[in-house]
Amino acid sequence: MNDQALIKGCIADDRRSQNALYKKYFPLMSSIAIRYTGNHEEAIYKLNHGFLKVLQNLDKYDHQFALATFIRNILINHLIDEFRKERKYLTTIQLSNYEETDAGFVFNLGEAQLEADELLQMLNCLPEVTKKVFNLFAIDGYKHTEIGDLLGISAGTSKWHVSEARKQLKELLEKRNNQEKKRSELAQ
Repeated sequence: MNDQALIKGCIADDRRSQNALYKKYFPLMSSIAIRYTGNHEEAIYKLNHGFLKVLQNLDKYDHQFALATFIRNILINHLIDEFRKERKYLTTIQLSNYEETDAGFVFNLGEAQLEADELLQMLNCLPEVTKKVFNLFAIDGYKHTEIGDLLGISAGTSKWHVSEARKQLKELLEKRNNQEKKRSELAQ
């Protein structure tokens, strides 16, 4: 069944079409949800609520754009809305001595071979706000002003979080590389 038929069926509340749409886009939605939550159970819970929003808004879908993009945008916005609701329970991060730096994040061949799960584990080591900002900027392609508007922070704070995420991820990658180097030395 093609996307247009699935959309028509979903709008008509056809459960088979809704199930087929869910199954077709589950890999995309789950990868986004896991990236933003870091917890599989929480990701599936939020993914399902995000999918409900997709179903509720399918009548607004513009056919000139890819359905995957439509679903991705709704899910990301839903995850950000959920984050805003939960933010009052998160600890406040005090930012001081902000320097506007754009430190490059250089990958070597060893780092390029990271498995997706290992990279996800590294992302999950970041503080919640830093992880969300980094996801929005580096992975989903949002600009700092857009991130600021979405999360209720300034563009400068968004830049700081990206810089901080890069710094922490670089440290984690260096630690990983040192551990691999030690293992290879011991094996010889």
